[in-house]
Amino acid sequence: MDVKTAMLERHSIRKFKPDPVPEEMLRELLEAARLAPSGTNQQPWRFIVVKNQEVKEKIQGAAFNNRFLSEAPVLLVCCADLSTYATNTRKRLQELVDAGVFREEDVSNYPNADKPMDAETLKGYKPHAMLNVAIAIEHIALRAVSLGLGTCWVQLMKAREISKILDLPENLIITALMPVGFPDQSPGMRPRLKLEEIIYKVIE
Repeated sequence: MDVKTAMLERHSIRKFKPDPVPEEMLRELLEAARLAPSGTNQQPWRFIVVKNQEVKEKIQGAAFNNRFLSEAPVLLVCCADLSTYATNTRKRLQELVDAGVFREEDVSNYPNADKPMDAETLKGYKPHAMLNVAIAIEHIALRAVSLGLGTCWVQLMKAREISKILDLPENLIITALMPVGFPDQSPGMRPRLKLEEIIYKVIE
């Protein structure tokens, strides 16, 4: 399946068959996430793979009781790890230099490359980290289509409550939930804006 076809066939699935997701398919999804691009190659995505029914139901309760979250055989809790910006920035920059895509002088101009970061400074990276995680999540969604699996982006949730349920450290910020399974519905394409409506301006 080519990428365009996967884009066209990807729909948010909210009804799943009870069949378990084979472990090799699950690994393919996580491998798709691993291959995603990220700013400064920080790769801040971290995933909690939830198969336990009781835990899924607790998460459902903290996500406005959307039943499909616990009905899906697998629930991915997709997180951004802020600690990578405190511990790996210099390493990632050097990798970019070694790859020939950054110059040494670029590194010296990079903010906070060699400075220790306190918790307050790291909070400033939260939008950046979550955006990078979103790229990885969409990789999962598209790969799922090619494997005959369904997914759904879910951000309507009480993230702090779910963090407590999973006993997550403060550096892991929940970005989205993603139930995964074999679809038990075939919804059509939702309406999309026309191309002309999304191009705000062309500057030549």
